[in-house]
Amino acid sequence: MFTWKNSYFVLFIDDYSRKTWVYLLKDKSEVFGKFKKFKAMVENQSGYRIKALRSDRGGEFTSNEFKFFCEQNKIHRPITVPYSPQQNGVAKRNNQTILNMARSMLKCKNLPKEYCLEAISCAVYLMNRSYTKSVHGKTPPEAWSGYKPVITHLRVFGSIAWNMFIGYD
Repeated sequence: MFTWKNSYFVLFIDDYSRKTWVYLLKDKSEVFGKFKKFKAMVENQSGYRIKALRSDRGGEFTSNEFKFFCEQNKIHRPITVPYSPQQNGVAKRNNQTILNMARSMLKCKNLPKEYCLEAISCAVYLMNRSYTKSVHGKTPPEAWSGYKPVITHLRVFGSIAWNMFIGYD
């Protein structure tokens, strides 16, 4: 869970494949609802249930509602000890990489900080299409689903683009 100028985002990372999902938020209280949507989507796509959710001690992850939901769904909740970010190293490293990518994209195109959340979404999209050593030279979606992602549609972040509407008679 990270904040940027009164906007927030939360990342969910599959520990095996390193596939990352980002959800943009207006308020921290939205995390629980986004997790429920994430859980339904992931379990539907994979056919497997979520067995564990590692997080820090942020209030958005430790509410009674969140705790009860995880207990009901048999989701183990390892919560990190205070002042020990290394216990959640995969997420912390991923967060730092994504923020660095987003800052670099904004700086490179001289875009204002208002585009930060778009840059973060783009950074996650690109990371999910990049090979990673942790899954033996595969991309995260390849390790997740067995399918190699298509990347022919990618363009430089911040490029000028036009929408084309083709009329139907």
